[in-house]
Amino acid sequence: MLNELIIPASELDVVKQFEGNSDQFGYILKNQVFDSLNPPHVVLLGLPEGRGSGCIQVDQAPHAIRQHLYSLSALGPEIKIVDLGNIKCGNKIQDTYAAVKMVAEELYKMNISLLILGGSQEISVPLIEGCNKTEFNLVIVDDRIDNRINDKSNSDESYINNMPIGTSVSVIAAQSYFFKENEHNIELEGYNGEIITLGEIRSGFKELEPLLRKSDFVSFDFGSIKSSEAPGQYRVSPNGLTGEEACRIAWYSGMSTKPVWFGLFGYNPFFDSTTSGAMMAAQICWYFVKGISKRTDDEPVNEASDFEHYHIAVDGLEESLTFLRHPVSHRWWMEVPAEDCTIFPVRIPCSKKDYRKACKNEISERWWKYFSKI
Repeated sequence: MLNELIIPASELDVVKQFEGNSDQFGYILKNQVFDSLNPPHVVLLGLPEGRGSGCIQVDQAPHAIRQHLYSLSALGPEIKIVDLGNIKCGNKIQDTYAAVKMVAEELYKMNISLLILGGSQEISVPLIEGCNKTEFNLVIVDDRIDNRINDKSNSDESYINNMPIGTSVSVIAAQSYFFKENEHNIELEGYNGEIITLGEIRSGFKELEPLLRKSDFVSFDFGSIKSSEAPGQYRVSPNGLTGEEACRIAWYSGMSTKPVWFGLFGYNPFFDSTTSGAMMAAQICWYFVKGISKRTDDEPVNEASDFEHYHIAVDGLEESLTFLRHPVSHRWWMEVPAEDCTIFPVRIPCSKKDYRKACKNEISERWWKYFSKI
């Protein structure tokens, strides 16, 4: 089915024209062959669709980003990555969505990571639909909340309203002057997630890692980066993430303990005469793959005997809070009791800050949020 819905990378002009050496990322991408019986760690997929956006030229983004991504330095042999090519867009945008959903179904079954070069961001919806999970954790990196409901809104400005049932939506890097005050707690709208503003990120960037670690899909809007550092935006803002912060988010996403999907959307080559925005987008994608190549741990299961265990008594709780720490990666997890877990409690990603709070006889907000949800 994949062959019918995808233009192979070998047929794309940007790939044909690449003549780099073995020290470059593109050499690996150009020479690796996709084998469904022996799937790679991560696949690259372009989504050249922009009809759902206020600026349709975003459909040229996969080509422009590939030009720079292929030129970056190669990664080690521990990571196998394949460039699948581009989705074949249909005569109507709904045809493209249907193709995206079918491709997502095939790739999700293979339990591999996916790096997506978009395209407009509403394509996140058919990607999620293709996974067909009853519970799905989506993290959106954006400077605003795309849940407009008026008839004049483009699809990429209202797509959050079309998420499949069971999708938990969190938004990070949002800027307060772009959304209503009562939207700050996105749980009130039934998305069962949270909003972490740009200011909150700056006060504790490392606290993003546990949220990204439990995500199934990170949908990154190129417009979340300050426009002076990332040309190629059609919805510009002088404030936003720095390039280094954007790359760090991609790195955290790749370091997830499960095969996460990462999509970069909204880049427009039409507004990027120097192509420095394309290079920024390429570096973000490169850091995602680099993060995958540096994974050193998995989720704790059963007795989790290879983890360090800490039991902290906290006033008001009948049982001690239990924290688990991986001895190599030093990443933390904490246990939350649930009625349907008769043997092992639910374990959720957390940070050392949550552990330190427990040591001070405090229960972290992260624990309370998950406990309340259960």
